[in-house]
Amino acid sequence: MTVYSKIAPHIHLTLQDSALAETISMRYSVRLVIYGITLLVSLTQISVGAQGTESEAGLLVIRGGWLFDGISNTRRHNSGIVIRKGKIVSLDVTAEQQSLTHATLIKLAESETILPGLIDLHAHYNLDLVDKGRVEEVHHNGIIFLANGVTSTWSAGEFYPERVIAQRDLIDKGDAIGPRLFVSGPYFGAFRCEYQVKVAADECVAWPNDISEEEIRNEVDKWAQQGVISIKIKQATPAEAKIIIEQAHKNGMTTAGHLANYEVEYDVSLRDAILMGINRIEHQLTLGSGGPRSADMHQMVDLMIKHQVYYDANLQMYGGINLRRDHPSEMIWTEEAKYFTPYAQTLLELRGPPPPESDEPEFNQRMIELMALYEAGGENLLIVGTDEPVYTSLLPGFAYHRELLAMTYAGLPPVAVLKAATINGATALGIADRLGSLEVGKLADLVVVSGDPLNDIKVVRNIRLVVKEGVIHDPKTLLLSAEGRIGPAGPDNHADWTLEVKPLRAETSGTLK
Repeated sequence: MTVYSKIAPHIHLTLQDSALAETISMRYSVRLVIYGITLLVSLTQISVGAQGTESEAGLLVIRGGWLFDGISNTRRHNSGIVIRKGKIVSLDVTAEQQSLTHATLIKLAESETILPGLIDLHAHYNLDLVDKGRVEEVHHNGIIFLANGVTSTWSAGEFYPERVIAQRDLIDKGDAIGPRLFVSGPYFGAFRCEYQVKVAADECVAWPNDISEEEIRNEVDKWAQQGVISIKIKQATPAEAKIIIEQAHKNGMTTAGHLANYEVEYDVSLRDAILMGINRIEHQLTLGSGGPRSADMHQMVDLMIKHQVYYDANLQMYGGINLRRDHPSEMIWTEEAKYFTPYAQTLLELRGPPPPESDEPEFNQRMIELMALYEAGGENLLIVGTDEPVYTSLLPGFAYHRELLAMTYAGLPPVAVLKAATINGATALGIADRLGSLEVGKLADLVVVSGDPLNDIKVVRNIRLVVKEGVIHDPKTLLLSAEGRIGPAGPDNHADWTLEVKPLRAETSGTLK
């Protein structure tokens, strides 16, 4: 018999057992209640076998279109991907080899391309909406990331890491929807006090000037025990950074650093950080030590390649104002403000446009550095991160596609950008054994887009569906569920949007006003 799903009436399940049909419809209806959104929509016909055992075990076949696996430099015709229990079990399977008796089948058009799930390695979930500091909003931000094809994020420093960990655990258990959350824990350095600290003499109760080696090592251990696999260093002295990196590596964690953009006396230099063993560098290579004609640039590039240090340029953040001015329709293609509450939208409008994060010569230097690393043979070291802490009505999930486009503006070919967004990011975070490419044995994270992204990187934003660990998500439904949800509801709802700086030591107290 044919049963029309309670979730999506235009999808029909072909079944031979009415009891099984009722069970499946009920099962997906329960998911709808729990998550608040539809998971299986906008797909072609789904066929389920009589017994339903394989379907319930998660057997999914995707046939047709093209496939970019994240490893090759080209895409190929997709004869068939077979996914079972959230993992890829077969690739390039012909129709004759596919057993669809107990499978969910998705048929793609010839114009569609399958990509590995995207990875954001600078995915801030924090927002400053009431001028009281940055705080994390993980739930709806996460939904917007996922709707944009970003199936994994690393948050690059958190002010309320407990919120991120709680959401991570809900997502991992299947009780919430969002990308895979690789938690970074709090900043390691004086940026735990956000912008209160500018030079070495300034004090931060969350990272005191007299912090001891034992306290630093204990902090690293504490967050490692809570599942943090990579930590963010920002505004740490050279001595502190050395201890952080060493202790992180003892715990099997990687490290990333935002270096030398305050007073150079305060932060560790890039050269020293690389020699200490830092794993990833953010934003810049030589801007703190010589400007556009810095003789250091090629030396730093050579050192990064020698030590295999990854680079996250964040072009859309540091050149965002000018990029959006020069390429308005390519950089802004949808209304992002509608995902904020009406009250938050008013606050953001009153705030007005922010000044540019960097002037034109500085931004141009960032592009020069990115291309210098690429041209020197460091293509495998390029990764993608948005670095979009929200001060305006623009959101990091959409900013991810601005970053991909900005990297092509700098001169990178689309295939290099796609690898930076997938396999390079997974390798940099130490998760390439299970994510980052479409290979047998890896988790089934993938994105289906309309068009050829190797010809035009903007195609990546034309998302038809997202699959995360074998679960199918419709991007339109995800986005609809997030509209009007981010930010305080009114002036009496500011408490959750105000940053309170927690002291490192129990006897000290302090609040960011």
